[in-house]
Amino acid sequence: MSEENKALVRRYYQETMGDLSGIENIVATTFVDHHFPPEMPPGPAGVKKFFTEFVGGAFSDARIEIDFMLAEGDKVDCHFVFYARHTGDCAGIAPRGNSIHLSAISTFRISDDKLAEAWEIYDSGSMVQQMQAEDG
Repeated sequence: MSEENKALVRRYYQETMGDLSGIENIVATTFVDHHFPPEMPPGPAGVKKFFTEFVGGAFSDARIEIDFMLAEGDKVDCHFVFYARHTGDCAGIAPRGNSIHLSAISTFRISDDKLAEAWEIYDSGSMVQQMQAEDG
């Protein structure tokens, strides 16, 4: 089951960096990402809203490169790097066109062959510094 769960997480990142057309097949209708802003609805609708409005509104040329994943039971930990260009407002920070690279770790819980919950850890201070850098 561990390999299937890791494959599901890979599909999630492919969808979120793509057109999101298959996200309903990956996340549960009750999916909650505990890092999303509280106004995001649960399930596929929240994932679509977050990645089109927040990520898509603030960043262009976004991509995720997975470094490694660990799986045990119903959980998958994924260490990845988010790369993008800051081209839209993000948390009140005006765009400068700076390149962003942000290391992060996500933990996913899988239930009934779909992602049920997610938690992220990343260095938001580093992200802000990169967005505000004069020579981005």
